[in-house]
Amino acid sequence: MSLKRTLPFHTRHAENKAKFGSFGDWEVPLYFAGILDEHHAVRRSAGIFDISHMGKFRFGGKDSPIFLDRLLCRSVRKMKDGQALYMPLLSESGTILDDIILYRVSETRYWMIVNAGCAKKDAAWVRAHLEASGDVVFEDLTDELALLALQGPASADLLARALASDQFASLGYYRFREWKDGLIARTGYTGEDGFEIMASFGQLTGLWDALFEAGAGGRLVPAGFGARDTLRLEAGMLLYGHDMDETFTPFEAGIEWAVDFSKETFVGREALAEKKSREPARRVAGFEMMDRGIAREHYPITRAGAVCGAVTSGSFAPTLEKNIGLGFMRAAEAAHGTEIEIDVRGRALKARVVKLPFYKRPRA
Repeated sequence: MSLKRTLPFHTRHAENKAKFGSFGDWEVPLYFAGILDEHHAVRRSAGIFDISHMGKFRFGGKDSPIFLDRLLCRSVRKMKDGQALYMPLLSESGTILDDIILYRVSETRYWMIVNAGCAKKDAAWVRAHLEASGDVVFEDLTDELALLALQGPASADLLARALASDQFASLGYYRFREWKDGLIARTGYTGEDGFEIMASFGQLTGLWDALFEAGAGGRLVPAGFGARDTLRLEAGMLLYGHDMDETFTPFEAGIEWAVDFSKETFVGREALAEKKSREPARRVAGFEMMDRGIAREHYPITRAGAVCGAVTSGSFAPTLEKNIGLGFMRAAEAAHGTEIEIDVRGRALKARVVKLPFYKRPRA
Protein backbone atom coordinates (compact mmCIF):
# COMPACT_ATOMS: atom_id res chain seq x y z
CA MET A 1 0.00 0.00 0.00
CA SER A 2 1.40 3.40 -0.97
CA LEU A 3 1.70 5.93 1.82
CA LYS A 4 -0.12 9.26 1.77
CA ARG A 5 1.92 12.46 1.56
CA THR A 6 1.09 15.92 2.88
CA LEU A 7 1.57 17.60 -0.49
CA PRO A 8 2.86 20.23 -1.18
CA PHE A 9 4.74 20.25 2.14
CA HIS A 10 6.39 16.95 1.21
CA THR A 11 8.36 18.83 -1.47
CA ARG A 12 9.56 21.38 1.06
CA HIS A 13 10.56 18.59 3.45
CA ALA A 14 12.58 16.94 0.69
CA GLU A 15 14.27 20.27 -0.12
CA ASN A 16 15.28 20.48 3.55
CA LYS A 17 16.85 16.97 3.31
CA ALA A 18 14.27 15.26 5.50
CA LYS A 19 14.73 11.65 6.53
CA PHE A 20 11.30 10.13 5.92
CA GLY A 21 9.52 7.30 7.67
CA SER A 22 5.99 5.98 8.03
CA PHE A 23 3.38 6.95 10.62
CA GLY A 24 0.22 4.95 10.09
CA ASP A 25 -0.93 5.55 6.51
CA TRP A 26 1.38 8.56 6.06
CA GLU A 27 4.94 9.22 4.94
CA VAL A 28 6.29 11.83 7.35
CA PRO A 29 9.62 13.55 8.10
CA LEU A 30 11.31 11.83 11.04
CA TYR A 31 14.07 14.44 11.25
CA PHE A 32 15.97 17.03 9.23
CA ALA A 33 19.26 18.20 10.81
CA GLY A 34 18.81 15.68 13.65
CA ILE A 35 16.45 14.95 16.51
CA LEU A 36 18.64 16.54 19.18
CA ASP A 37 19.17 19.74 17.21
CA GLU A 38 15.46 20.07 16.46
CA HIS A 39 14.49 19.32 20.06
CA HIS A 40 16.82 22.00 21.43
CA ALA A 41 15.71 24.50 18.77
CA VAL A 42 12.08 24.18 19.93
CA ARG A 43 13.06 24.62 23.58
CA ARG A 44 15.32 27.62 22.85
CA SER A 45 13.78 29.36 19.84
CA ALA A 46 11.23 27.76 17.48
CA GLY A 47 10.51 24.77 15.28
CA ILE A 48 7.72 24.04 12.83
CA PHE A 49 6.03 20.66 12.41
CA ASP A 50 3.85 19.52 9.52
CA ILE A 51 0.97 17.70 11.23
CA SER A 52 -1.41 17.77 8.27
CA HIS A 53 -2.02 14.05 8.72
CA MET A 54 -4.27 14.76 11.72
CA GLY A 55 -8.04 14.31 11.34
CA LYS A 56 -10.11 17.50 10.94
CA PHE A 57 -13.88 17.47 11.50
CA ARG A 58 -16.35 20.34 11.19
CA PHE A 59 -19.78 20.55 12.85
CA GLY A 60 -22.61 22.95 12.13
CA GLY A 61 -26.37 23.36 12.46
CA LYS A 62 -28.61 24.75 15.18
CA ASP A 63 -28.67 21.44 17.09
CA SER A 64 -24.88 20.90 17.02
CA PRO A 65 -24.26 22.13 20.61
CA ILE A 66 -26.95 19.77 21.94
CA PHE A 67 -25.56 16.87 19.90
CA LEU A 68 -21.94 17.48 20.92
CA ASP A 69 -22.84 17.97 24.57
CA ARG A 70 -24.58 14.59 24.64
CA LEU A 71 -21.72 12.96 22.75
CA LEU A 72 -18.69 14.36 24.59
CA CYS A 73 -17.52 14.10 28.19
CA ARG A 74 -16.88 17.82 28.74
CA SER A 75 -19.46 20.58 28.79
CA VAL A 76 -19.84 21.96 25.27
CA ARG A 77 -22.65 24.31 26.28
CA LYS A 78 -20.38 26.08 28.76
CA MET A 79 -17.71 26.77 26.13
CA LYS A 80 -17.13 30.34 24.96
CA ASP A 81 -16.53 31.42 21.38
CA GLY A 82 -12.82 31.05 20.63
CA GLN A 83 -12.25 28.42 23.33
CA ALA A 84 -10.68 24.99 22.81
CA LEU A 85 -11.04 21.94 25.09
CA TYR A 86 -8.96 18.76 25.34
CA MET A 87 -10.85 15.56 26.15
CA PRO A 88 -11.05 11.81 25.47
CA LEU A 89 -13.64 10.30 23.16
CA LEU A 90 -15.33 7.53 25.13
CA SER A 91 -16.95 4.24 24.30
CA GLU A 92 -20.21 3.17 25.96
CA SER A 93 -18.08 1.13 28.38
CA GLY A 94 -16.10 4.24 29.39
CA THR A 95 -12.83 3.35 27.64
CA ILE A 96 -10.80 5.78 25.52
CA LEU A 97 -11.41 5.65 21.77
CA ASP A 98 -9.15 8.64 21.10
CA ASP A 99 -8.13 11.97 22.60
CA ILE A 100 -9.15 15.11 20.76
CA ILE A 101 -9.41 18.90 20.88
CA LEU A 102 -12.78 20.60 20.30
CA TYR A 103 -12.92 24.26 19.16
CA ARG A 104 -16.03 26.44 19.47
CA VAL A 105 -16.23 29.06 16.73
CA SER A 106 -19.80 30.03 17.65
CA GLU A 107 -22.82 28.39 19.25
CA THR A 108 -23.53 26.47 16.05
CA ARG A 109 -20.02 26.05 14.56
CA TYR A 110 -17.28 23.75 15.90
CA TRP A 111 -14.02 22.11 14.80
CA MET A 112 -12.60 18.86 16.15
CA ILE A 113 -8.99 17.71 15.65
CA VAL A 114 -8.42 13.97 16.12
CA ASN A 115 -5.44 11.62 15.88
CA ALA A 116 -4.53 10.52 12.35
CA GLY A 117 -4.62 6.80 13.13
CA CYS A 118 -8.12 7.16 14.59
CA ALA A 119 -9.65 9.55 12.05
CA LYS A 120 -11.67 6.96 10.11
CA LYS A 121 -12.79 5.22 13.31
CA ASP A 122 -13.73 8.54 14.93
CA ALA A 123 -15.70 9.70 11.89
CA ALA A 124 -17.65 6.43 11.92
CA TRP A 125 -18.26 6.83 15.67
CA VAL A 126 -19.66 10.34 15.17
CA ARG A 127 -21.88 9.23 12.27
CA ALA A 128 -23.21 6.31 14.32
CA HIS A 129 -24.59 8.83 16.82
CA LEU A 130 -26.02 11.26 14.24
CA GLU A 131 -29.36 9.47 13.85
CA ALA A 132 -32.23 11.49 15.32
CA SER A 133 -29.79 14.28 16.20
CA GLY A 134 -31.82 17.03 14.53
CA ASP A 135 -30.17 19.82 12.55
CA VAL A 136 -26.51 18.76 12.69
CA VAL A 137 -24.07 18.92 9.79
CA PHE A 138 -20.91 16.81 10.10
CA GLU A 139 -18.01 17.07 7.62
CA ASP A 140 -14.75 15.14 7.55
CA LEU A 141 -12.25 17.61 6.01
CA THR A 142 -9.10 15.66 6.84
CA ASP A 143 -7.80 15.62 3.26
CA GLU A 144 -8.91 19.16 2.40
CA LEU A 145 -7.06 21.09 5.11
CA ALA A 146 -3.45 21.31 6.26
CA LEU A 147 -2.18 21.75 9.82
CA LEU A 148 1.11 23.19 11.06
CA ALA A 149 2.47 23.41 14.61
CA LEU A 150 4.73 26.40 15.29
CA GLN A 151 6.31 25.75 18.69
CA GLY A 152 8.87 27.44 20.90
CA PRO A 153 9.49 30.67 22.84
CA ALA A 154 10.04 32.69 19.64
CA SER A 155 6.85 31.44 17.98
CA ALA A 156 4.63 34.45 18.83
CA ASP A 157 7.18 36.90 17.44
CA LEU A 158 7.75 34.84 14.29
CA LEU A 159 4.01 34.49 13.64
CA ALA A 160 3.50 38.24 14.07
CA ARG A 161 6.32 38.98 11.63
CA ALA A 162 5.09 36.45 9.06
CA LEU A 163 1.52 37.79 9.18
CA ALA A 164 2.59 41.44 9.59
CA SER A 165 0.13 41.49 12.50
CA ASP A 166 0.27 40.78 16.22
CA GLN A 167 -3.44 39.92 16.49
CA PHE A 168 -2.67 36.38 17.67
CA ALA A 169 -0.02 37.33 20.25
CA SER A 170 -2.70 38.12 22.84
CA LEU A 171 -4.40 34.71 22.58
CA GLY A 172 -4.56 32.83 25.87
CA TYR A 173 -3.68 29.16 26.22
CA TYR A 174 -6.30 26.95 24.55
CA ARG A 175 -7.86 29.97 22.84
CA PHE A 176 -8.07 30.54 19.08
CA ARG A 177 -9.29 32.85 16.34
CA GLU A 178 -10.50 32.12 12.85
CA TRP A 179 -7.94 32.62 10.09
CA LYS A 180 -8.54 32.17 6.35
CA ASP A 181 -10.73 29.04 6.04
CA GLY A 182 -9.46 27.57 9.31
CA LEU A 183 -8.04 28.83 12.59
CA ILE A 184 -4.94 29.70 14.60
CA ALA A 185 -4.92 28.28 18.15
CA ARG A 186 -2.51 28.72 21.04
CA THR A 187 -2.09 25.01 21.60
CA GLY A 188 0.65 22.44 21.10
CA TYR A 189 2.16 19.08 21.93
CA THR A 190 5.67 20.06 23.00
CA GLY A 191 5.39 21.70 26.41
CA GLU A 192 6.41 25.05 24.90
CA ASP A 193 4.46 28.15 23.95
CA GLY A 194 3.22 27.91 20.40
CA PHE A 195 0.45 27.81 17.85
CA GLU A 196 -1.35 25.22 15.76
CA ILE A 197 -2.51 26.64 12.44
CA MET A 198 -5.16 25.07 10.20
CA ALA A 199 -6.11 26.23 6.71
CA SER A 200 -6.10 25.06 3.11
CA PHE A 201 -2.80 23.69 1.80
CA GLY A 202 -2.33 26.67 -0.54
CA GLN A 203 -2.77 29.20 2.25
CA LEU A 204 -0.46 27.35 4.63
CA THR A 205 2.38 26.86 2.16
CA GLY A 206 2.50 30.64 1.81
CA LEU A 207 2.61 31.03 5.59
CA TRP A 208 5.32 28.32 5.83
CA ASP A 209 7.53 30.37 3.49
CA ALA A 210 6.78 33.64 5.31
CA LEU A 211 7.64 32.06 8.67
CA PHE A 212 11.02 30.89 7.41
CA GLU A 213 11.72 34.38 6.06
CA ALA A 214 10.89 35.77 9.51
CA GLY A 215 13.02 33.06 11.16
CA ALA A 216 16.09 33.46 8.96
CA GLY A 217 19.44 32.94 10.64
CA GLY A 218 18.40 29.84 12.58
CA ARG A 219 15.54 31.28 14.67
CA LEU A 220 13.20 28.73 13.07
CA VAL A 221 13.97 25.17 11.98
CA PRO A 222 11.86 22.45 10.34
CA ALA A 223 11.27 19.68 12.87
CA GLY A 224 10.23 16.07 12.45
CA PHE A 225 8.32 13.43 14.32
CA GLY A 226 11.40 12.31 16.25
CA ALA A 227 11.73 15.63 18.07
CA ARG A 228 7.95 15.88 18.44
CA ASP A 229 8.05 12.61 20.37
CA THR A 230 10.92 13.55 22.70
CA LEU A 231 9.38 16.98 23.35
CA ARG A 232 5.92 15.62 24.20
CA LEU A 233 7.44 12.90 26.41
CA GLU A 234 9.41 15.47 28.43
CA ALA A 235 6.15 17.41 28.81
CA GLY A 236 4.41 14.27 30.11
CA MET A 237 1.87 14.23 27.27
CA LEU A 238 0.40 10.85 26.39
CA LEU A 239 0.47 9.41 22.87
CA TYR A 240 -2.71 7.61 21.88
CA GLY A 241 -2.11 4.05 20.71
CA HIS A 242 0.98 3.79 22.93
CA ASP A 243 0.43 5.30 26.40
CA MET A 244 -3.32 4.67 26.26
CA ASP A 245 -5.77 2.88 23.99
CA GLU A 246 -9.27 1.41 23.92
CA THR A 247 -8.51 -0.80 26.93
CA PHE A 248 -7.83 2.20 29.23
CA THR A 249 -10.30 4.34 31.14
CA PRO A 250 -9.55 8.02 31.87
CA PHE A 251 -8.84 7.04 35.50
CA GLU A 252 -6.15 4.59 34.41
CA ALA A 253 -4.64 7.06 31.94
CA GLY A 254 -4.62 9.89 34.48
CA ILE A 255 -6.84 12.18 32.40
CA GLU A 256 -9.99 11.97 34.52
CA TRP A 257 -9.62 15.77 34.96
CA ALA A 258 -10.84 16.01 31.35
CA VAL A 259 -14.17 14.34 32.18
CA ASP A 260 -17.01 16.50 33.54
CA PHE A 261 -19.12 14.37 35.88
CA SER A 262 -21.41 17.33 36.64
CA LYS A 263 -23.03 16.62 33.26
CA GLU A 264 -26.11 14.42 33.46
CA THR A 265 -25.35 12.52 30.27
CA PHE A 266 -22.57 11.75 27.79
CA VAL A 267 -21.40 8.62 26.03
CA GLY A 268 -19.72 6.37 28.61
CA ARG A 269 -20.91 8.30 31.68
CA GLU A 270 -22.84 5.45 33.30
CA ALA A 271 -19.92 3.02 32.99
CA LEU A 272 -17.41 5.57 34.31
CA ALA A 273 -19.61 6.61 37.23
CA GLU A 274 -19.64 3.00 38.38
CA LYS A 275 -15.81 2.95 38.33
CA LYS A 276 -15.33 6.42 39.84
CA SER A 277 -15.38 5.34 43.48
CA ARG A 278 -12.93 2.45 43.00
CA GLU A 279 -9.16 2.61 42.80
CA PRO A 280 -8.14 1.52 39.29
CA ALA A 281 -6.11 -1.66 39.13
CA ARG A 282 -3.44 0.06 37.02
CA ARG A 283 -2.29 3.58 36.23
CA VAL A 284 -0.06 5.31 33.71
CA ALA A 285 2.91 6.86 35.49
CA GLY A 286 6.20 8.56 34.64
CA PHE A 287 9.60 7.27 35.70
CA GLU A 288 13.25 8.25 35.40
CA MET A 289 16.07 5.78 35.06
CA MET A 290 18.51 5.45 37.96
CA ASP A 291 20.76 2.97 36.15
CA ARG A 292 22.18 3.66 32.71
CA GLY A 293 19.91 2.48 29.92
CA ILE A 294 16.89 3.53 27.89
CA ALA A 295 13.47 2.01 28.52
CA ARG A 296 11.71 1.14 25.27
CA GLU A 297 8.05 0.44 24.56
CA HIS A 298 6.85 -2.99 25.74
CA TYR A 299 9.81 -3.57 28.11
CA PRO A 300 8.46 -5.21 31.28
CA ILE A 301 8.30 -3.17 34.51
CA THR A 302 9.09 -5.24 37.60
CA ARG A 303 9.31 -4.82 41.36
CA ALA A 304 11.04 -7.35 43.57
CA GLY A 305 11.37 -9.58 40.52
CA ALA A 306 7.65 -9.71 39.72
CA VAL A 307 6.19 -8.09 36.60
CA CYS A 308 3.87 -5.21 37.55
CA GLY A 309 3.47 -3.37 34.24
CA ALA A 310 5.07 -2.39 30.93
CA VAL A 311 6.79 0.59 29.35
CA THR A 312 4.64 2.53 26.86
CA SER A 313 7.12 5.29 25.89
CA GLY A 314 10.79 5.80 26.69
CA SER A 315 13.67 7.96 25.51
CA PHE A 316 16.66 10.06 26.41
CA ALA A 317 15.36 13.49 27.46
CA PRO A 318 17.64 16.05 25.77
CA THR A 319 16.56 19.01 27.91
CA LEU A 320 16.91 17.12 31.20
CA GLU A 321 19.90 15.01 30.13
CA LYS A 322 18.46 11.85 31.64
CA ASN A 323 16.53 8.79 30.49
CA ILE A 324 12.80 8.91 31.15
CA GLY A 325 9.67 6.98 30.30
CA LEU A 326 5.97 6.36 30.73
CA GLY A 327 4.38 3.04 31.54
CA PHE A 328 1.32 1.42 33.02
CA MET A 329 1.75 -0.40 36.31
CA ARG A 330 -0.28 -1.61 39.25
CA ALA A 331 -1.71 1.32 41.21
CA ALA A 332 0.46 0.50 44.24
CA GLU A 333 3.67 0.79 42.20
CA ALA A 334 2.48 3.99 40.43
CA ALA A 335 2.92 6.12 43.57
CA HIS A 336 5.56 8.86 43.31
CA GLY A 337 8.94 7.80 44.68
CA THR A 338 8.38 4.07 44.20
CA GLU A 339 11.53 2.29 43.04
CA ILE A 340 10.94 -0.14 40.19
CA GLU A 341 13.04 -2.05 37.67
CA ILE A 342 12.90 -2.00 33.87
CA ASP A 343 13.72 -5.29 32.21
CA VAL A 344 16.08 -4.18 29.43
CA ARG A 345 16.83 -7.32 27.41
CA GLY A 346 17.17 -9.45 30.53
CA ARG A 347 18.87 -6.83 32.73
CA ALA A 348 16.88 -5.38 35.64
CA LEU A 349 17.73 -1.65 35.60
CA LYS A 350 16.65 0.55 38.51
CA ALA A 351 14.16 3.36 37.95
CA ARG A 352 12.01 5.63 40.12
CA VAL A 353 8.40 6.77 39.62
CA VAL A 354 8.26 10.58 39.44
CA LYS A 355 5.59 13.25 39.18
CA LEU A 356 4.54 14.42 35.71
CA PRO A 357 5.40 16.43 33.74
CA PHE A 358 9.11 15.77 33.63
CA TYR A 359 9.69 19.25 32.18
CA LYS A 360 7.88 22.59 32.62
CA ARG A 361 8.82 25.56 30.49
CA PRO A 362 10.09 28.67 32.31
CA ARG A 363 7.43 31.31 32.76
CA ALA A 364 8.08 34.69 31.15
